[in-house]
Amino acid sequence: MNRFGAVALVVAMTVSTALFAADKPPQSTAGMYGLPALSLRDFNRLGAQAGAEIFWAADDKNPGVVDADEIAILGAGGDIRKWVEGGKLTKGFESLFRKLVEMRRREAIRAELDQGLPTLVASDLAKLPVPDREFAKRIVKAAAIVEALHMKQAGALAFEARARKVDAESRAAFVRNQGPWCHAAKTEHDPFCNALSDFPKHRWDTYPADEAHDQAMCRKLSALPAAKDLMAPFTVVRKEKDKYVAVPIAKAYAKEMKAIAAELKGAAKTLDQKEEAALVEYVTAAAKAFEDGNWEPADEAWAKMNAQNSKWYLRVAPDEVYWDVCQEKAGFHVSFALVDKSSLELQAKLMPIREEMESAIEKLSENSYKARKVQFKMPDFIEIVTNAGDARSPLGATIGQSLPNWGKVASEGRGRTVVMTNLYQDALSKRLAKEKAATLLSAATLANFSDDKLMNLIDIVLHEATHNLGPHSDYKIDGKGPSDVFGGGLASTLEELKAQTGSLLYTELLRKKGIITDQNAKEIYTHALVWAFGHISQGMFTASGNPKNYSQLAAVQVGWLVDEGALQWNVENDAGTGKPVGKFNIVYDKIAAAVEKLASRVVKIKATGDVEGAKSLIEPYVTGAKKAQVRHEEITERLLKFPRASMAYSVKF
Repeated sequence: MNRFGAVALVVAMTVSTALFAADKPPQSTAGMYGLPALSLRDFNRLGAQAGAEIFWAADDKNPGVVDADEIAILGAGGDIRKWVEGGKLTKGFESLFRKLVEMRRREAIRAELDQGLPTLVASDLAKLPVPDREFAKRIVKAAAIVEALHMKQAGALAFEARARKVDAESRAAFVRNQGPWCHAAKTEHDPFCNALSDFPKHRWDTYPADEAHDQAMCRKLSALPAAKDLMAPFTVVRKEKDKYVAVPIAKAYAKEMKAIAAELKGAAKTLDQKEEAALVEYVTAAAKAFEDGNWEPADEAWAKMNAQNSKWYLRVAPDEVYWDVCQEKAGFHVSFALVDKSSLELQAKLMPIREEMESAIEKLSENSYKARKVQFKMPDFIEIVTNAGDARSPLGATIGQSLPNWGKVASEGRGRTVVMTNLYQDALSKRLAKEKAATLLSAATLANFSDDKLMNLIDIVLHEATHNLGPHSDYKIDGKGPSDVFGGGLASTLEELKAQTGSLLYTELLRKKGIITDQNAKEIYTHALVWAFGHISQGMFTASGNPKNYSQLAAVQVGWLVDEGALQWNVENDAGTGKPVGKFNIVYDKIAAAVEKLASRVVKIKATGDVEGAKSLIEPYVTGAKKAQVRHEEITERLLKFPRASMAYSVKF
């Protein structure tokens, strides 16, 4: 499981066109000639830009469709026969319509790109010993294959050849987004936002090609007798003689996985076999896993690594499920980094209290969960060199991660957790973060907003640690895992809600133990709240209808804190404009009690498999009666004025 920050990308780009605000769309997204429906306003606006001689005068008969008798000729004495003949629209009209649709598509692509702000992540490895540099080169080569494999999983690789021939902006969007589909908040639901002019729909390679790839398909597959195998993370679903079958990914993607294995074997040979013994063991085991599909030996080797026995951090595997239409299938990814030794002092303070943290979960569960003997390591700090595949999210940089999600290592609480320390630490990112916070926080609360690196990282550290505590991603209820009980999307949202609520819960524990000060606690709470605002501003659902797990957990936390009186919406004069404006004010002395109450409810829901309890907790703040107190609209309107960081990776060997 991972914790996302602002935004991540691999390609740098500069686009200055203003964001396009479309008028009210037609009732249907299905338009003429198999293209998205162009509104009357867009038709005439774009027609004027193109110098067209006609005007769409009304849209009364068939909304979103131009009828022949709705066309007017501009100027005096114009000949309509170029556009309408025999009561029907001509080929000339179709040519114009397609041109206007293409103009609208290009506007949407520019709007998509404009929502990202290229941010450099530079790694200079040139001074490292030759074996390390050669190792890094082989891992970067493996990462390129993983990138292509994940694009194949997501159904995007088939469009790669065509995407090389499109205009520069569309190509940039395709590379950034790992496919033709848009992901930025203002454009992901825009039917015109696509890097290809025939607007291909998103179809995932992990499911049968002849199915409608939507939530109804996910529900249908999950209800079948063979659902456990069909929806397993390391399989794809295929049809054989009208029967659904689960095919292991090692078979479905054998060619690509063997190519990755070859690069990993080569990488292992470049290392100092004694000095980097733990890393050699992991890379060798990972290579074998890519050949036979058995990931547990690689996870065992990976769990033995830490900030003291290797200078490198590497995770190459199929892990997270958020990218998938059903949020069930593990996505291939690479995260490659140098270890940041500054985590060791914090680890020394946190390791002794792991059992106490687990016991707190048991107590809050009110006998619905029994504490385990936890053995996970407190997070290592790492400095990202490059990300690929599912780790390179089009708009989002992973800033914390706990893995693996399945298997013996996960079920026994022996996983590994990391926090990425070199992201969002540049001066521009810090300045934008403060400006965003100021638009939504009261003056009194803003005084506790800090850009101190360690304080901001503690929130992430505690979030990731909590993934290893309590009812986790491999926890069983009557023999069923969370995805079997709740469904993939709801299970992921609950797990992330547990983790982020745990972060707030354990902040108070650290304060009581003197590990952090009272002021530190206020800074951590404030940072966590600003993080929540950022995700709320991105909307609650993806274009495919999946829940945005972080956005939904953020809405629950904000709404809950308002309910408990720990968060208030007050009107005060804005420091910048001097005008009265509503802003959030944290009542810090009420936070701990409110969080403890929320944590108790979340843990009991997860421990007992209470599906209805989960829905009744989440839905009111996301789409229901309590949505207004979360202030979705205000948060979105204020924060979407800012671009989001998009990571541009640069590696010097």
